[in-house]
This record gives sequence, C-alpha cells and structure tokens, in this order.
Amino acid sequence: MKIQKLTITLVTALAFVLSGCSSSPATISTPDEKRTSWVEGACSQEIPGVTLSVDFKGEVSTHCAVSYSGNGWDLFGAAGFEVQGTNKYPTAFACKINGEPADAACDDSGASGAYWGYYVSDAGVWGYATTGASDHESKCGSWEGWVYMESEDTVSQLPDPEEFSCN
Repeated sequence: MKIQKLTITLVTALAFVLSGCSSSPATISTPDEKRTSWVEGACSQEIPGVTLSVDFKGEVSTHCAVSYSGNGWDLFGAAGFEVQGTNKYPTAFACKINGEPADAACDDSGASGAYWGYYVSDAGVWGYATTGASDHESKCGSWEGWVYMESEDTVSQLPDPEEFSCN
C-alpha cells in the first residue's frame, strides 16, 4: 500500500512538472529594458518613446528609447548609453556616462566638486529633478537630461524639450 501511494504521488508530481504546473512558484520573465530599441535623435509622434540627452562639456548626445517604460536609471541602457554609479549609490548618482569623465574616482568623495546633474522636462522646460533617476518614472513623450556640472556656472547645452502625447 505504501509503495502504491508513493508511486501515485511521484506520477502526479511528474505530471505537474511536465505540464508546467509545479507546486513551486514560477519564474516570471520580464523584458530587459536595456534591450529596448533606440535611435539617434529625439522621440516624436512618429517614433514614440522617451528622449534622453546627455551634455558632457557641451558635447550633447540625444537618443530616443523607443516604446520605453521604466525608471530614469534603466533609461540609460534603453537609450543606448552606458552609466556607472558611484560606489556608495550605484543606481542613484551617475559617476560616468559613456565613460566620461574618464578620470572620475566614483568613490563618493566629491573631491573635484563636479557631478552629473539630472534634469527632467515639464511643459517643455528643463527642471532639476527632485528625485533620483531610479525613483523617477519615465513616461512616453517626455524628455530627461544629464549635464556634467563642473561648477555652479556650468551652462546646459541640452536641446529644448519637445514633449508630446503618446495616446
């Protein structure tokens, strides 16, 4: 009798596993935002997504993360940029974007006084972000920007944001 119950239990468990229904929770697969397609230039009604502009010492790169949905930190990868956070805040403060500045220590010492400033657009105007990038929800039709701030006198060369509705 014990062997018969054990056999039934094993056959039942095997049936669940083979059918994809097991007693353990399933692993949910979500798309990797870093694989989102991107194009050079800004997003538009014709190419909806989130626009990200990066200004490093007046050299500005603008990319569109097509059909992107996620936070401002993951937007880097979705828009084709590489980012390295600081040692203490790896997904809150950008230390290097596309490898710049090459000599950045990323140790949170702030010795140079320079930093990457995070900006978001609102009604076509840039404003300093009030949250960290990983806490900011990037929305289709919006613009985000990063400016390397060497001093308080740094002037942003970010392009004028042209927001639109993705409806």
